[in-house]
Amino acid sequence: MPLSATTERRRLIAVIAILTALFAFRLLYGLSSEFFFDDEAQIFLMGLRYYATGHWPYFGPDIVWSKSEIPGALQALLVGIPLRIAPVPEAPYVFLNLLSMAALVAFAWYILARLPQLPGWLVLAWLATLPWTLEYSTHIINPSYVLAPSLVFFMAFFEAAPVFRIGRIPEPFAFALMGAAVVWIQQVHSSWPLLLPYVAFAWISAGRRGVRAVAVNTLGLLTGVLLLGVLLVPTFVAYGTQAGTGRMSENLRPHWVNPWIAVTTTARIFSFASYEIWRFLATDNGKRQMLLLDHLWIVPPAVVVWLAGLWQPIWMLREWFRTESPFKEWRALKWLVVATVLIVYAAYWFVLEPAQAHSFYVTAPVAFMFAAYCWTFVDSPRWRRIAGAILTVNILFHVGQAWIQAPQKSLYRNREVVAAAIRSKEPEMFAHRRAFAIDAGPVRLQASSRPYDLRKDVQFSDVHFTLGLRRVALWRLTLTNTNQRVAYRNVLYMAHYRDAAGRGVDERIDYIKNIFQPGAVVTLDLNDGIVTAPFASATIEVVDADAVLPMK
Repeated sequence: MPLSATTERRRLIAVIAILTALFAFRLLYGLSSEFFFDDEAQIFLMGLRYYATGHWPYFGPDIVWSKSEIPGALQALLVGIPLRIAPVPEAPYVFLNLLSMAALVAFAWYILARLPQLPGWLVLAWLATLPWTLEYSTHIINPSYVLAPSLVFFMAFFEAAPVFRIGRIPEPFAFALMGAAVVWIQQVHSSWPLLLPYVAFAWISAGRRGVRAVAVNTLGLLTGVLLLGVLLVPTFVAYGTQAGTGRMSENLRPHWVNPWIAVTTTARIFSFASYEIWRFLATDNGKRQMLLLDHLWIVPPAVVVWLAGLWQPIWMLREWFRTESPFKEWRALKWLVVATVLIVYAAYWFVLEPAQAHSFYVTAPVAFMFAAYCWTFVDSPRWRRIAGAILTVNILFHVGQAWIQAPQKSLYRNREVVAAAIRSKEPEMFAHRRAFAIDAGPVRLQASSRPYDLRKDVQFSDVHFTLGLRRVALWRLTLTNTNQRVAYRNVLYMAHYRDAAGRGVDERIDYIKNIFQPGAVVTLDLNDGIVTAPFASATIEVVDADAVLPMK
């Protein structure tokens, strides 16, 4: 066998090995992530209900802020169809990770087509292991289904807009991909309008070549829209053009937005391409603090990755002011970043939702592309070694994080009940949809043969309170489900903190994210976060819970 053929074969084997390792890493991380929290549970439940009942899913994810629902069947199908192929809880995870990994590989290929001087191993490994792409494309929650279509959209945008085009995707096909991506995202996340200015810019700038270009590109765009738009048709046929919108108009609330939000938006967009880990450690500083104190071995890699995550956005901002570049599109790319910030900032003038990074995660590929161009300005053997070392530490950190969070948050905290719900095709064994959800089945258990009374059934006993380091409120208690015929999930507790006179100085509510079968007696440790106000006494009580069918 010639040497060149042998080399090519070894190269192919190496590429397959790297892709397999990255896919396995991402899949295992996703399986270790949050599952029983209501946002994740609701998305899984949509697919589970479609799988169990066969009823067409007219609506998708909920918008909690406005008690509205996204129209369209796509989100439920993306979870439910994998369950039909393999009726096990892991099936939707495998499909999601195949989808997101394929999109990341495609985007890495496109970056390398634009910047062939970059090392392919670094580009792909960087994209696949970024905290944002790990957190929001590997586990079951609706923003996880945004990354793949957004990567496809921006590859197509760069090929549709003449100022960026390098000729890797035929122009009409690029417009078709943009149209399909917009409608995909429209059915899984409310951030899709952010993409419309990019479509308009590409269409107008490409249309300057004449009427034929306008006609062909418009046809491509409409073809893409119709390709996935057919999943919206049953919703509007069944509910009409007004009710079929799922009350999405409730999200429109014009209001003043502080210009400082544009500054924080810039930092957040750059963080998409950076090793930002602090927000993903836990939901508040008290929980982050205790996680690190309880697992000191993860602190060194966490510090390294955290420092890299702080430095990179600052470096990217500095590079934005670079005026000289060998790339003719550099200036246009810089202004694309500015336009992205302004689009996001302007959108907040019209919506109810507060400024949060995940609400404009759809624009992350702009940050990925900008970061790749920035890297070309410092690329060298020395910086590749540094980047490789940081990337390795980042992977080790996320392996450690997965090890810590899997028994506390993941599907495997209580896999047997999810598997039983799938096996018996009983969605009510797992959860109920939110009360405002449209055509989503019963919102609470309504079995006359299974009477229940939350106040009597779910009880706290053996309650012990400790004020930890930096005033972190720590509770240890025993939860008992005294009902012998009903299970409970998402037990909502309220903790009261009072001064010496008995006056309330603070109170907290949070969910105990698990399912407790009839007769369950479980000892729990609860971290209620940092209580800054001085207090003399503390009490905790059950406020609410969702009654569900017990496992058979």
